[in-house]
Amino acid sequence: MDIYGKRGNGEVFVQNNPRKLALPKKVTESYHYEGAVKVLEQFNNKSEVNESDYTGELAPDRPFSETMNAIHGDGRLDLSNETYDQMIIGKGLRVVIKNKKANDDVNDWLDDTGFHEKLEDGLPSYTGAGNWIVEKDPTGSEFVEIPITTMKSITRKANGHIKRYVQYVNNKTILYKPTEVVHFKLTNVAREPFARGLFHSIINDYTDPRTGEVYDSPLIQMKQMEHNMSEIFKGHANPTVMFHFADAGEQFIKEQADNLKKMKSGSKIVTDKEFEAKVIEPSNGGKFDSYVEHLQRDVLEPGSKFPLQFFNAGFTARAASESTDSVLIRKVKKIQVRLANQIKMLWIMPYIKKHFPKIKSKDVQVFFETPTKHDVAVTDVITGFRDNIIRRSEARKWFIENSTLGKFIDQNDMEDEAPITSVTPTGQMREPAPSGRFGGNVDGKDVKDGDKVTAKPIPQRKE
Repeated sequence: MDIYGKRGNGEVFVQNNPRKLALPKKVTESYHYEGAVKVLEQFNNKSEVNESDYTGELAPDRPFSETMNAIHGDGRLDLSNETYDQMIIGKGLRVVIKNKKANDDVNDWLDDTGFHEKLEDGLPSYTGAGNWIVEKDPTGSEFVEIPITTMKSITRKANGHIKRYVQYVNNKTILYKPTEVVHFKLTNVAREPFARGLFHSIINDYTDPRTGEVYDSPLIQMKQMEHNMSEIFKGHANPTVMFHFADAGEQFIKEQADNLKKMKSGSKIVTDKEFEAKVIEPSNGGKFDSYVEHLQRDVLEPGSKFPLQFFNAGFTARAASESTDSVLIRKVKKIQVRLANQIKMLWIMPYIKKHFPKIKSKDVQVFFETPTKHDVAVTDVITGFRDNIIRRSEARKWFIENSTLGKFIDQNDMEDEAPITSVTPTGQMREPAPSGRFGGNVDGKDVKDGDKVTAKPIPQRKE
């Protein structure tokens, strides 16, 4: 018996075997679902940023060359920047990976490419200008710092994705694709293309939003005041002397004026006229003290984010600034964490993904080692080993790295041994064996292995 049926596409079919009644075997379309919901499109952000050509908001507020010159030209800012860099680098950058093979490979790669030295060289740009831009080799075998003073601008799309980096050097423009550089940023304020350095607020000019009037940066104001002070002091290096000749004619005064111009130190005045000499000196009433103190304490120090009194104040003032010291240390730690994370995600992880694809980001630690504040003496190390705080290998390593005794230590002999204790090797308490004055046996017999003999001096007989 033939059975007529109709498929979903409208096709009529004949089937003489009821057991074969089923959907068509050939399916024209096949859908694969991941989970219960099918993702129709990828995320595309709607938020935009200001975009322009080479000049405008995509260029730094002040050319990086001017920023770095201002820092290196002012002793206070240069000292602040250098101290920040030293505190950030600490004992150096450490990379620790759970996989030993990957850990050794990555650290060898960093050493072979001179990364640690180049990191130290790039820190002044990172803290001072807020940006450290490096041109990378696609193979990861080499990278070269792009002088921040030659970076002109960044162009990007409205959604914030960077189109290119623009460098102007040797009277020519060089363009870099985003994939050709690694950009380390100290800050990321309002998605600005360039970061802001530590001294941004005191180096850049201020524009009054109401009138459009531009005010010089606090650093420029301080420099102008210091220049004026020096000019005034130079103008009054020698006090002004006024000579008053009584009953003198014009010709006589002119002759004496000529003579006074020729006078040298120690010269004498001979005249038949009565005269009076009056010395006019500038007042020592501290004309500039309050202004300089205000700019130094209320403008430069907050602007540089560094307590300059650590270096130019007395012991009492430095001791009283412990809270300021802790604030500075917290700020340095924040910079360390941010920079270490950037190095991990922008430089180290791409290398790991290429050579060790199974290693995850959580298995990689990148951090700066901060040196301890407490100095360790030789006696402290010996005591630490004796009290079982450190191992023999650790003690010998310390001596090798931190003392002149290290050159006499065999670095191949670094095996750990049990520290010196008063417990016998057998761990059992025994009755003390008869002993002589200096621990020798009274009967001349050998002591059993494992026994420890302690001798006490014989008390002197009183006469």
